[in-house]
Amino acid sequence: MRTAIFFTLFLVSLNTLAQNELYMPIEYQKAYKSNTRAFDGAPGDNYWQNFSSYSITAEIEPGTWKIKGNEKIIYNNNSRDSLHLIIIKCYPDHYKKGAPRAVQIPVENITDGMKITDLTIDNISVNLSGNPDVKSLGTYYEIHLSKPIPPNNSIALTMNWTTEMPFTYVNKIGAYDKSSAFIGYWYPQIASYNDIDGWDKIEYLGSQETNNDYADFNVIIKTSGDYNVWATGVLQNPEEVFSRVALERFNKAKSSRENITVFSAEDTNATSDHVQKHWKFKAENVTDFALGVSDNFVWMGNNMIVNGKPISTNLVFDKLNLKTAELLLQVQNESIDYLSSVYPNVDFPFRQFTTFLGVPEFDGMEFPMMANNGVSKNEVENTAVTFHEIAHTYFPFLIGINEVKYSWMEEGWATFFTIKFIQHYYGNKPEKDAELKRTLKSYNNSAGRAWDLPLITPSYLLTYGPAHSQLSYRKAAFMYLTLEHLLGVETFKKCLKIYIERWRGKHPTPYDFIYTFNNVSNSNLNWFWKKWIFENAYGDLGLAKVEKSKVYIQNVGGLPLPVFLKLNYENGREIFIEKTANIWNEVNDKLVSIDILDADKLTKIELIDNYFPDADKKNNFWEIKK
Repeated sequence: MRTAIFFTLFLVSLNTLAQNELYMPIEYQKAYKSNTRAFDGAPGDNYWQNFSSYSITAEIEPGTWKIKGNEKIIYNNNSRDSLHLIIIKCYPDHYKKGAPRAVQIPVENITDGMKITDLTIDNISVNLSGNPDVKSLGTYYEIHLSKPIPPNNSIALTMNWTTEMPFTYVNKIGAYDKSSAFIGYWYPQIASYNDIDGWDKIEYLGSQETNNDYADFNVIIKTSGDYNVWATGVLQNPEEVFSRVALERFNKAKSSRENITVFSAEDTNATSDHVQKHWKFKAENVTDFALGVSDNFVWMGNNMIVNGKPISTNLVFDKLNLKTAELLLQVQNESIDYLSSVYPNVDFPFRQFTTFLGVPEFDGMEFPMMANNGVSKNEVENTAVTFHEIAHTYFPFLIGINEVKYSWMEEGWATFFTIKFIQHYYGNKPEKDAELKRTLKSYNNSAGRAWDLPLITPSYLLTYGPAHSQLSYRKAAFMYLTLEHLLGVETFKKCLKIYIERWRGKHPTPYDFIYTFNNVSNSNLNWFWKKWIFENAYGDLGLAKVEKSKVYIQNVGGLPLPVFLKLNYENGREIFIEKTANIWNEVNDKLVSIDILDADKLTKIELIDNYFPDADKKNNFWEIKK
């Protein structure tokens, strides 16, 4: 009983420290006061999130890539607020002339964007032009409602719209030839409304990704001729859109562990009963919907069993990439198995996954149940990007990360998982540490620069590419690696798994992540979070001096990192010393000493920098002069 009381008091103490020691903006403070979030890292008793149901019918015009659609949205206000306005996101307006952009796009991709007509809200017509209650703000409309949406009520929106997609690949989407394209960010969406920021009014600039609430989708895509469609969600009517031969192959691929070619480049999917096809897809509780379209891409698929559950995996690609594709379908399967069984050791949440391999450059982009990737001449790079985009299934899709504000909470995890997977996949081969070395080199090249900012910096402010890459991918990945080394793999995995369980299908902030790891590890890690997340610091350790039986390590950059020392002695003996980042959890976090044996026989000391950041390598060696 006394032990239980002590443990409870210990956790209360940790939670109090969490409140008082870490910087927290006002909008976050309000959320904790209203108990939508708790200081132990779990959702609060009053946690809520809004939800939509989309019914979309769209016709795609290959070549011009115009999309004509209509949709009905049921928007559910689960908050405790009466909503006096509603935000409709229009991502395709990113491509309109004069639109705000943080990235350059080819002139041929300048379009008319998205045009919405016939908008109704609860059967009342809304004019989007010349209406004082409507503001058109770049990539979204702000519509002030004549009648607010009360808490725990819903409204219905209907609209027709036309979207012009980019004519060439840009910003993760676009066309690859006259009849093949990957289509994302393409339909009118209700913006996210949450307990931290209220409505999301951040412009889409192309430098960041999206912030969506969870939703259900019933989508009909109309195509003509031999076109195939691959999309988020499960195809509801395969017998209507496939020829007899194609349907047989499709069904075989969904039950076979061997790779089945559903379509070769020479196959046709023409059906005799009608020219136009209606592809019907259904997806539940996802944050977005994307699709690929082609009449000439090859389609290979198979079925795998993971933890007793069948998962249909597919690869869609240009025939020029056939040799690479055969390998990558196997990589895709091994990726799903690794994520489900090793890291993060959580069952793959979707029953299918499709990689669309059409990007004309080495790149990749994730969507729920889909990825849109390019091809490199380097096998390891292809393996890494295939895994990386599948890893995003967990962050930001299973765990609903706000990518616009906290990109490091999803890209950092995907990078961390990729480093681990490449080490696992290549075993003892020379390629084992290829991803680690690549990430480490890139981090060190930017370490300590003006754009190497605290992780808490909102991602939408990082319109400079090197800053976004440094914070979102590299710095965050090395924080997770350092934390794993500090806590130990078992405790780290336990913290991560509980974090995922708590926030599955929900929207955590950095504080929910921080407090969960404090809570589950039974540790006050605030000293660690301060340096890695809230302060200007970078990775750079150096050997400061050697005195008698001590070697002194200087933390030049300020980030708490592990210390790996190699000691060389006169007789050729070598000793390795390893310390976790906890060595910097001291009064003096800039200089620490480590005891060494037989100091009088030392010839050389080396600070090993093969695994963690180190911006300056010139101060990593110390020769002992006799």
